[in-house]
Amino acid sequence: MGDYKLIVFHKVALRLSFSKAAHELHISQPAVTRHIKQLETFYNQKLFDRNGNSIQLTIAGNVLLNYTKQIFIIYDSLNFEMNALLQKKAGNLKLAASTTVAQYILPKALSKFHQKFPEVKITMNSQNTEKVENAILNNVAELGFIEGKIKNREIAYHPFFKDEIVLVVSKNNPLVRVQEITLQQLKDIPLLLREQGSGTLQVIREALQKQKMSLDELTVEMQLGSSESIKAYLENNEETGAFLSIHSVLKELKAGDLFVVDVKNLSISRNFYFITQQGYHSPLANVFLEFLNHYFPENLLSF
Repeated sequence: MGDYKLIVFHKVALRLSFSKAAHELHISQPAVTRHIKQLETFYNQKLFDRNGNSIQLTIAGNVLLNYTKQIFIIYDSLNFEMNALLQKKAGNLKLAASTTVAQYILPKALSKFHQKFPEVKITMNSQNTEKVENAILNNVAELGFIEGKIKNREIAYHPFFKDEIVLVVSKNNPLVRVQEITLQQLKDIPLLLREQGSGTLQVIREALQKQKMSLDELTVEMQLGSSESIKAYLENNEETGAFLSIHSVLKELKAGDLFVVDVKNLSISRNFYFITQQGYHSPLANVFLEFLNHYFPENLLSF
């Protein structure tokens, strides 16, 4: 559905390659070139600057890309809504989700999903990443959502949501007045970390390793089993910091109860994943995943 020329442009703009766009669209490269030239003629502006074998978006090209992103999000939403009218879905779907995803990412989506598909009964258990993977392997849950990959060969991992881990402190912590600290200074700060088996802890470990540091070099005051318990601890402690998902502290940051402290040369970004056993997930699970793609169009990665 939609203007095919815009579909072709969108593919070229995302890949910055006429040949890759042609391959993905199953058309010839001259056909791609023809569609782009027709758009450039229509808008009377160049959309790409060509430099040898490479291309870059012009200012007009960037404007058009921003609009095509919005257009295709609307198209996807329209298709989902129209298909939902035709499909009466019913049944039971068992989910397992790691703590951050279960508390801060999925609840609103689950409420909207229930309004649209009231005959689908969903149960969701909240556990750390390691236990979510075990639930999938033992058929306790069909669809899992985790914060990190343990890379079990029996599990299929699909990135679905972007996240960032940040260092936060309470509003009374002296570090609030400091714009940035070094990795060496980080070693001296009493820290709260998530428990063993947590996806958050795994991602922090990997980020430190890239800077040739280990968790053992940090001053770990305590390890706690949830983001909520860590935030409650911080509220009553003026010296301690904690690494938490940015999604878990949005309300506190907005209220001014917690503050982010930047650590020089330490950037901790990650994807959340949905996981299934290799080779299969049910039509009902597919409906739920399609709904998430509709509900989180700006944050979701491509399934």
